[in-house]
Amino acid sequence: MRASTMRSRRGSALGLAVILAASASAAGCSSEPKDPATQREERVEARIESTFSRSQAACIMKVLDGPTIAALDRSSTLPADSEALRIYSNAVVACTA
Repeated sequence: MRASTMRSRRGSALGLAVILAASASAAGCSSEPKDPATQREERVEARIESTFSRSQAACIMKVLDGPTIAALDRSSTLPADSEALRIYSNAVVACTA
């Protein structure tokens, strides 16, 4: 009788694992993929948060425009005379002063 109880428990555990895996996979499939602009913003915000506090990073992100975020996403070094560097630098000064 013990062997049948153990088999029953293993079967239940396996069934539960299958249900959980199916649920997780269905949840992953049902969410909408993020648009490229949102993905860009998230990557840039993560980079900024690695240097500044969360509140400073949030402030900086509010100041940045789409083209500046795109420029920051494309490169870790912006040309010294670029508009993107000017906007980013002004945001850093305003949000960290």
